[in-house]
Amino acid sequence: MASASAPPAALSAEQAKVVLAEVIQAFSAPENAVRMDEARDNACNDMGKMLQFVLPVATQIQQEVIKAYGFSCDGEGGSDAGRRVGSGEGAGSLDP
Repeated sequence: MASASAPPAALSAEQAKVVLAEVIQAFSAPENAVRMDEARDNACNDMGKMLQFVLPVATQIQQEVIKAYGFSCDGEGGSDAGRRVGSGEGAGSLDP
């Protein structure tokens, strides 16, 4: 279901780099590193279990960062952020 809120304002290439750096840094935070390690351990190198255990944790970590930039906290927000940054279009607001 689409959100009724206005779409986030556009990000410049430099702003997109900041957001991506923050997402990467979030994965290095001790509590998130533990969460990812536990998820990988639970997955036991099985691709199906990786999707079941690791992907949701990784998505949650990403969403914790991108919500501060105007992206929604659902799967669509992460997909939208990835599409826009990947295409060079950008999206979001730098006012957390």
